[in-house]
Amino acid sequence: MRFEQDRNASGEILRLLIQKMAAHPAAFNPLTYTVWYEFVAGINPALSEAITKILESGNLLDDKAIEKLYLKNISDSDADEQRESLQKLLGKIAGFTDETKKQAHQFGDNLQVYGNTLKQHPDASRLDTLINDMTGDTNKMRGSMQTLQSELEASKQEVEILHQELKSARGEAMIDPLTGIFNRRGFEGVARQTFDDQASLEKGVCVLMVDIDHFKKVNDTYGHLFGDKIIRVIAETLKSKIRGQDSVARLGGEEFALLLTETNVAGARTVAENVRQSIERGKVRRLDTQEQISGITISIGIAAYVIGKSFVDLLGQADKALYLSKQQGRNRTTVFS
Repeated sequence: MRFEQDRNASGEILRLLIQKMAAHPAAFNPLTYTVWYEFVAGINPALSEAITKILESGNLLDDKAIEKLYLKNISDSDADEQRESLQKLLGKIAGFTDETKKQAHQFGDNLQVYGNTLKQHPDASRLDTLINDMTGDTNKMRGSMQTLQSELEASKQEVEILHQELKSARGEAMIDPLTGIFNRRGFEGVARQTFDDQASLEKGVCVLMVDIDHFKKVNDTYGHLFGDKIIRVIAETLKSKIRGQDSVARLGGEEFALLLTETNVAGARTVAENVRQSIERGKVRRLDTQEQISGITISIGIAAYVIGKSFVDLLGQADKALYLSKQQGRNRTTVFS
């Protein structure tokens, strides 16, 4: 679901987006509302980046700009364009192939005629004409094949571009729109690759489950929009504390998970405490009052891979350790044992 906000959160977003919309000339229609809603809610990173650039340049959003932002960053038009491009490409290839096939058949028929003529022992003049005709047809056929080869090469490049675009679209389906990190589907995909690699498992794998403490109280006190900002800040902090081969995901709500490879329990605890202390020391500014809010904390559970255990087992163990952290007072790290 793109829109996860409840009535209270969406009401707060509505209040802020009306202020935004009023400062720009675009009409107050559903298209404009949708663009500003996703921008204010922070659920569409690509759209947020595009609008921020426009605002920083001092430009205003009119109807044309809103439509462009919507088509590029919200609608499914990209997928439609990809399908249409693929159909056109296949049609073009079929057209060139069919034309070359016709010319090949004509060339074959001409060769048969030339062969029959040669059997009749033509005189020198007729033979010279025959050779010129054969040469002309051969050159024509060679040119047709070269054209087909060039078109196929160009089409190959177009196919590669479409492949990359489709690959990118699939990648977006594995990304959490609010934070820009993996969602549960993306995280499980990375985990499957890791658990299919015995060499990686032998080097040590740990899973961390992370949960924001008293998150409902944060939402009730400061508003859901601020709560979304807290989620984004924690996601950025988690991402900044891991290495390139590690993965971080938002599993839903205020719950996160990390997959650490080539890591033992001691290393995982070091990462966990580094993250936990950074969050505890941090301050987050409210959008409406600019007030600096501190006191946000997280609880963490850790589980380390042992022979015979699956990723699901490891996730469950880390979740149990997280529960103990919550039970024992929160703002702490617990290792499953």
